[in-house]
Amino acid sequence: MQWDETLALGVPQLDEQHREILRRLDALVHAIRRGSSRDEVGRTLAFLREHVATHFTAEEAFMQTVGFPGLPPHREEHDGFVRDLRVLEADHQGQGATPSLIVRVNGHVTAWLREHLFQSDRAVAAFLQARA
Repeated sequence: MQWDETLALGVPQLDEQHREILRRLDALVHAIRRGSSRDEVGRTLAFLREHVATHFTAEEAFMQTVGFPGLPPHREEHDGFVRDLRVLEADHQGQGATPSLIVRVNGHVTAWLREHLFQSDRAVAAFLQARA
């Protein structure tokens, strides 16, 4: 999944964080596919989870500041994704870069991000545009 301007919220800090999440996800997928070391894949997974958590905190604070009414379910989506990343990390630590892990990263994680960016985050952008 690659960044394009249709994903932009119009909030530079959050848009850059989204770009970085997509870059890190791409790096994770490539590291797993090329059979990188267990440590490299583990570091990439950990960085992705930490970056996502930091981003979600910033995004939620921004939504609270602007009074976005959809914050509670948005926060629940974020919490679920962080839990999913922790499970992936635990699975990787226990079993390595298995075919199942590859499928889950390629399928579930990428699909979740795509849906979240195109639907949930677009709702934030629409709210901001309506206020302008």
